[in-house]
Amino acid sequence: MANLSNKWTKPPTTSIGDKISDTVKPKGALKPRVQEGVKRLRLQIQKLDKMLSGLKERDGQLFARIVEATQKHDTQTSKVLGNELAEIRKVIKIMSSARVALEQIELRLTTFSDLGDTVVAIMPTMGLMKNLKSSLGKVMPGAEAEIGQMAEMLGGFMTESFSGDAAFGTDETTNAESDAILKEAAAVAESSAGQMFPSVPAESTASTESTSKFY
Repeated sequence: MANLSNKWTKPPTTSIGDKISDTVKPKGALKPRVQEGVKRLRLQIQKLDKMLSGLKERDGQLFARIVEATQKHDTQTSKVLGNELAEIRKVIKIMSSARVALEQIELRLTTFSDLGDTVVAIMPTMGLMKNLKSSLGKVMPGAEAEIGQMAEMLGGFMTESFSGDAAFGTDETTNAESDAILKEAAAVAESSAGQMFPSVPAESTASTESTSKFY
């Protein structure tokens, strides 16, 4: 009887999405706006894929030339090519990490079931987009502006959806989740790069390291 009484009198628990649903008010059609955001995300992913394909092809060409120069004991050439290859691989890692993060954002935006769930899905993506703007802007012209527009669009939805007496902001939990996604993306990119790229010949590596001491 005690258990039955507790179940009868105990207030029902609500999910985060349900709580947010009580404080938000939909303005305009939600689905088309989210679909537009997903469409832009996929376009950026396609651009990244195209650029990554070109960079990986360039990586293979440079590596072959480094091997050839090393076999000929052409230290100067292998050193120059080794430095260029190192920079290309840095860019590939940045882009690969960004691609995984964009896919995480896309996944969040395509798996919501109602308004509250959508808000929960969007909140961590705001921090992700802020980080992606700074990292991609250095290596991919135009990406910074495009991601900024996507963030503004989603941020506008958040501002319009919340009722006047409800404050909106990213709390520590949201920021921690964004950071966790970025770390996961970086780990995936690092692992993929390690499996994909062969090691630079020892002679070229030694030359590159000795040169870097003077910079």
